[in-house]
Amino acid sequence: MRKKLLILFFVSLGLTSLAFSQTMLHPKFSFVGIHGFSEPNRHLFENKIDAEAWFVTEPALMFSIETLIYDEILSLSFMPGFYNDAVSKPALFFAVSLKMRLFQSWRNSMYVSAGGSILGRERWETIHGYVYERGFKANGSWEYNVGPFAELEYVLMLNERNDLSFSTIFGHQQRTFTFSVGYRFWLSTIIKHPKKCGNCPFIKIDNKHKKY
Repeated sequence: MRKKLLILFFVSLGLTSLAFSQTMLHPKFSFVGIHGFSEPNRHLFENKIDAEAWFVTEPALMFSIETLIYDEILSLSFMPGFYNDAVSKPALFFAVSLKMRLFQSWRNSMYVSAGGSILGRERWETIHGYVYERGFKANGSWEYNVGPFAELEYVLMLNERNDLSFSTIFGHQQRTFTFSVGYRFWLSTIIKHPKKCGNCPFIKIDNKHKKY
Protein backbone atom coordinates (compact mmCIF):
# COMPACT_ATOMS: atom_id res chain seq x y z
CA MET A 1 0.00 0.00 0.00
CA ARG A 2 2.84 2.40 0.81
CA LYS A 3 4.34 1.72 -2.63
CA LYS A 4 1.00 2.59 -4.22
CA LEU A 5 0.92 5.88 -2.31
CA LEU A 6 4.41 6.77 -3.51
CA ILE A 7 3.53 5.87 -7.11
CA LEU A 8 0.38 7.99 -6.88
CA PHE A 9 2.40 10.90 -5.54
CA PHE A 10 4.97 10.82 -8.34
CA VAL A 11 2.29 10.39 -11.02
CA SER A 12 0.47 13.44 -9.70
CA LEU A 13 3.74 15.37 -9.60
CA GLY A 14 4.34 14.49 -13.24
CA LEU A 15 0.85 15.55 -14.25
CA THR A 16 1.16 18.89 -12.54
CA SER A 17 4.51 19.52 -14.18
CA LEU A 18 2.70 19.43 -17.54
CA ALA A 19 0.89 22.52 -16.35
CA PHE A 20 4.09 24.14 -15.08
CA SER A 21 3.02 27.66 -15.96
CA GLN A 22 0.02 27.40 -13.66
CA THR A 23 1.38 25.34 -10.77
CA MET A 24 2.03 26.40 -7.18
CA LEU A 25 4.12 24.69 -4.51
CA HIS A 26 2.60 25.02 -1.06
CA PRO A 27 4.28 23.56 2.06
CA LYS A 28 2.20 23.75 5.25
CA PHE A 29 2.82 23.10 8.92
CA SER A 30 0.41 22.26 11.72
CA PHE A 31 0.94 21.41 15.36
CA VAL A 32 -2.36 20.60 17.07
CA GLY A 33 -5.08 18.07 16.27
CA ILE A 34 -8.64 18.94 17.31
CA HIS A 35 -10.80 15.90 18.09
CA GLY A 36 -14.34 17.23 18.26
CA PHE A 37 -16.16 13.98 17.46
CA SER A 38 -16.73 10.77 19.41
CA GLU A 39 -13.45 8.87 19.76
CA PRO A 40 -13.50 5.28 21.09
CA ASN A 41 -9.75 5.46 21.76
CA ARG A 42 -9.55 8.92 23.27
CA HIS A 43 -8.12 7.38 26.44
CA LEU A 44 -5.01 6.39 24.45
CA PHE A 45 -4.24 9.87 23.15
CA GLU A 46 -0.79 11.04 24.20
CA ASN A 47 0.48 14.62 24.36
CA LYS A 48 -3.01 15.88 25.10
CA ILE A 49 -3.29 19.56 25.89
CA ASP A 50 -6.55 19.45 27.86
CA ALA A 51 -7.90 16.84 30.28
CA GLU A 52 -10.53 15.54 27.84
CA ALA A 53 -8.03 15.18 24.95
CA TRP A 54 -10.00 17.44 22.63
CA PHE A 55 -6.72 19.15 21.73
CA VAL A 56 -3.63 16.99 21.15
CA THR A 57 -0.13 17.97 20.06
CA GLU A 58 0.29 16.33 16.64
CA PRO A 59 3.02 18.02 14.55
CA ALA A 60 2.48 17.64 10.80
CA LEU A 61 4.23 18.57 7.57
CA MET A 62 2.15 18.81 4.39
CA PHE A 63 3.12 19.68 0.83
CA SER A 64 0.39 20.75 -1.57
CA ILE A 65 0.89 20.89 -5.33
CA GLU A 66 -1.83 23.06 -6.86
CA THR A 67 -2.58 23.39 -10.58
CA LEU A 68 -4.93 26.12 -11.79
CA ILE A 69 -7.82 24.98 -13.96
CA TYR A 70 -9.49 28.35 -14.56
CA ASP A 71 -8.09 31.75 -13.60
CA GLU A 72 -7.28 31.77 -9.88
CA ILE A 73 -10.82 30.62 -9.14
CA LEU A 74 -10.52 26.85 -9.54
CA SER A 75 -7.54 24.54 -9.06
CA LEU A 76 -6.72 20.88 -8.51
CA SER A 77 -4.71 20.09 -5.39
CA PHE A 78 -2.56 17.05 -4.56
CA MET A 79 -1.40 17.02 -0.94
CA PRO A 80 0.75 14.36 0.75
CA GLY A 81 1.42 14.80 4.45
CA PHE A 82 3.28 13.17 7.32
CA TYR A 83 2.58 13.59 11.02
CA ASN A 84 2.78 12.19 14.53
CA ASP A 85 -0.75 10.97 15.25
CA ALA A 86 -2.93 11.12 18.36
CA VAL A 87 -1.27 8.07 19.96
CA SER A 88 2.24 9.26 19.01
CA LYS A 89 2.70 6.83 16.13
CA PRO A 90 3.91 7.77 12.63
CA ALA A 91 1.12 8.43 10.14
CA LEU A 92 0.58 9.81 6.64
CA PHE A 93 -2.15 10.89 4.26
CA PHE A 94 -2.61 11.71 0.59
CA ALA A 95 -5.45 14.07 -0.32
CA VAL A 96 -6.82 15.04 -3.73
CA SER A 97 -9.27 17.93 -3.86
CA LEU A 98 -10.83 20.67 -5.95
CA LYS A 99 -10.06 24.12 -4.62
CA MET A 100 -12.27 27.14 -5.32
CA ARG A 101 -11.74 30.79 -4.49
CA LEU A 102 -14.71 32.20 -2.59
CA PHE A 103 -13.71 35.84 -2.87
CA GLN A 104 -10.78 38.17 -3.42
CA SER A 105 -10.23 41.70 -2.21
CA TRP A 106 -6.96 43.00 -3.58
CA ARG A 107 -4.26 40.94 -1.81
CA ASN A 108 -6.67 38.99 0.39
CA SER A 109 -8.33 35.76 -0.77
CA MET A 110 -10.44 33.01 0.76
CA TYR A 111 -10.56 29.46 -0.66
CA VAL A 112 -12.51 26.29 0.06
CA SER A 113 -11.40 22.76 -0.92
CA ALA A 114 -13.30 19.47 -1.00
CA GLY A 115 -12.16 15.97 -1.93
CA GLY A 116 -10.96 12.72 -0.43
CA SER A 117 -7.89 11.34 1.29
CA ILE A 118 -6.10 8.05 1.89
CA LEU A 119 -5.10 7.72 5.53
CA GLY A 120 -2.26 5.54 6.76
CA ARG A 121 -0.97 4.95 10.26
CA GLU A 122 1.11 2.47 12.20
CA ARG A 123 -1.31 -0.09 13.62
CA TRP A 124 -3.07 0.93 16.83
CA GLU A 125 -4.27 -2.53 17.79
CA THR A 126 -0.86 -3.30 19.26
CA ILE A 127 -1.55 -0.74 22.03
CA HIS A 128 -2.93 -2.13 25.29
CA GLY A 129 -6.51 -0.94 25.79
CA TYR A 130 -7.22 -0.34 22.09
CA VAL A 131 -10.91 -0.40 21.10
CA TYR A 132 -11.64 -1.72 17.58
CA GLU A 133 -12.47 0.94 14.97
CA ARG A 134 -14.26 0.12 11.73
CA GLY A 135 -12.83 1.09 8.37
CA PHE A 136 -9.10 0.53 8.75
CA LYS A 137 -7.52 -2.32 6.78
CA ALA A 138 -4.26 -3.81 8.03
CA ASN A 139 -1.26 -4.18 5.73
CA GLY A 140 1.84 -5.39 7.56
CA SER A 141 2.64 -3.10 10.47
CA TRP A 142 0.42 -0.34 9.03
CA GLU A 143 -3.31 0.14 8.52
CA TYR A 144 -5.17 2.26 5.96
CA ASN A 145 -8.52 3.93 5.46
CA VAL A 146 -10.16 6.44 3.13
CA GLY A 147 -12.18 9.47 4.14
CA PRO A 148 -13.40 12.93 3.18
CA PHE A 149 -11.09 15.92 3.01
CA ALA A 150 -11.97 19.61 3.32
CA GLU A 151 -10.11 22.86 3.83
CA LEU A 152 -10.97 26.52 4.40
CA GLU A 153 -8.01 28.75 3.62
CA TYR A 154 -7.11 32.43 3.83
CA VAL A 155 -4.26 33.60 1.58
CA LEU A 156 -2.36 36.88 1.80
CA MET A 157 -0.43 37.84 -1.32
CA LEU A 158 3.04 39.03 -0.24
CA ASN A 159 4.50 39.81 -3.65
CA GLU A 160 4.51 38.57 -7.24
CA ARG A 161 5.47 34.95 -6.48
CA ASN A 162 4.94 34.50 -2.77
CA ASP A 163 1.84 34.09 -0.61
CA LEU A 164 1.21 33.37 3.07
CA SER A 165 -1.66 31.05 4.03
CA PHE A 166 -3.66 30.13 7.12
CA SER A 167 -6.12 27.26 6.94
CA THR A 168 -8.47 24.96 8.81
CA ILE A 169 -8.18 21.36 7.57
CA PHE A 170 -10.43 18.37 8.15
CA GLY A 171 -9.52 14.84 7.05
CA HIS A 172 -5.75 14.60 7.31
CA GLN A 173 -6.49 12.22 10.20
CA GLN A 174 -9.77 10.42 10.85
CA ARG A 175 -12.39 12.68 12.49
CA THR A 176 -9.79 15.37 13.15
CA PHE A 177 -9.41 19.09 12.45
CA THR A 178 -6.16 21.01 12.44
CA PHE A 179 -4.94 24.55 11.76
CA SER A 180 -2.02 25.13 9.41
CA VAL A 181 0.35 27.91 8.40
CA GLY A 182 1.79 27.75 4.90
CA TYR A 183 3.90 29.41 2.24
CA ARG A 184 2.75 29.31 -1.40
CA PHE A 185 5.23 29.81 -4.23
CA TRP A 186 4.10 30.44 -7.82
CA LEU A 187 6.23 28.70 -10.46
CA SER A 188 4.84 31.26 -12.91
CA THR A 189 2.74 34.39 -12.39
CA ILE A 190 1.01 34.22 -15.78
CA ILE A 191 -2.76 33.71 -15.34
CA LYS A 192 -4.49 32.00 -18.27
CA HIS A 193 -8.13 32.81 -19.07
CA PRO A 194 -8.60 35.26 -16.19
CA LYS A 195 -12.10 36.23 -15.14
CA LYS A 196 -12.88 39.93 -15.43
CA CYS A 197 -12.19 41.50 -12.09
CA GLY A 198 -12.13 45.14 -11.04
CA ASN A 199 -10.35 44.49 -7.76
CA CYS A 200 -7.71 41.87 -8.61
CA PRO A 201 -3.91 42.28 -8.45
CA PHE A 202 -3.33 41.61 -12.18
CA ILE A 203 -1.82 43.66 -14.98
CA LYS A 204 -2.03 42.96 -18.71
CA ILE A 205 1.29 42.65 -20.53
CA ASP A 206 1.62 41.30 -24.09
CA ASN A 207 -1.98 40.01 -23.93
CA LYS A 208 -1.16 38.00 -20.80
CA HIS A 209 -2.50 38.68 -17.33
CA LYS A 210 0.15 38.74 -14.66
CA LYS A 211 0.11 39.16 -10.90
CA TYR A 212 1.48 42.44 -9.58
